[in-house]
Amino acid sequence: MKNKIISFYRKNKRVILLTLRVVISVSLIAYLIKTQLKDFQSVIEILKSSNIILLLLSLSTHIFGVWITAFRWRTLLTTQKVSLSTATLSVTVLIGLFFNNLLPTSIGGDVFRTYDASKKAGIPLSTSASVIVVERLSGVVSAATYLIAALFLGFTAIGNQPMIVPIIIFFVISLIIAFIIINPSVLKLGRLFNRFAFLRRLREKLSNTYKTLSSFKGYKVVLVKVLIYSFLLQFSVILSYWLAARALGIDLDLTAFIFIVPVVAIIAMIPISIGGIGPRENSLVFIMVAMGVANTKAALCSLLILFIFILVGIVGGIVYMVRPYFEKRFKKIAP
Repeated sequence: MKNKIISFYRKNKRVILLTLRVVISVSLIAYLIKTQLKDFQSVIEILKSSNIILLLLSLSTHIFGVWITAFRWRTLLTTQKVSLSTATLSVTVLIGLFFNNLLPTSIGGDVFRTYDASKKAGIPLSTSASVIVVERLSGVVSAATYLIAALFLGFTAIGNQPMIVPIIIFFVISLIIAFIIINPSVLKLGRLFNRFAFLRRLREKLSNTYKTLSSFKGYKVVLVKVLIYSFLLQFSVILSYWLAARALGIDLDLTAFIFIVPVVAIIAMIPISIGGIGPRENSLVFIMVAMGVANTKAALCSLLILFIFILVGIVGGIVYMVRPYFEKRFKKIAP
């Protein structure tokens, strides 16, 4: 019986894990609604009094986010002699946001971006993936930096739980990983790979990835620019959360979200749900309530932000469906 269960799991591993993640996301959202939105009349009143203009502004920050992500990505791709326009990459980023709502963690769309850029630019998947890794890593470093800034702004705890040590540890680990990724030679894995035949074969497969990551050492100015773009992107997300909160009458300062957003984003990256849905919303409510926000408003804010993410994802899905049609049209028109 045990062998049959193991065999069944191996054959259906992807389906089983996907189902579990969907169940986790749905369960956590259901839990949030059931426990935090008990007063239906209060929910209606808050929604009626919400500021539509601020909600639209919150949504508009995602447009800037798509553009700055594409621009950051393009900057890194140029180091690999890849010439794709910001407009083309913006479309891919938008579609990636659609896949973020379908794949595990909040970085699931990066899988699509990796394949799409590889196909369009005619570069190896390993090169495309390496660029995405560096791009994402710049985002992690910027988030860690914002958290350090939040400490200096006085946000040192969530409720009674001190956060100084965890944030400093996360910041230091982020910097160490960033240094190792860009300087893989510091690990001196060459000797280890040469000792074993199976590692030598693996080394051959990873050689292009190694060369791509190592090449970024020669583009220090580019890396600084990419980090600046990541700071701008992170701020646009912070601004989006703050505008959504203000639209619902939540009085937290913008500085509070410099602390809230990176923490929530890190939690959303844990691969236990679909697109970070569930852990992101519940963690956001937990932190906001700890800062004195009413449970109902905090829950509505988290669900409103989720709705915006889903809405942007739906737009990305529509673009994904119609893009092949327009690409065929352009090929016919091209001389």
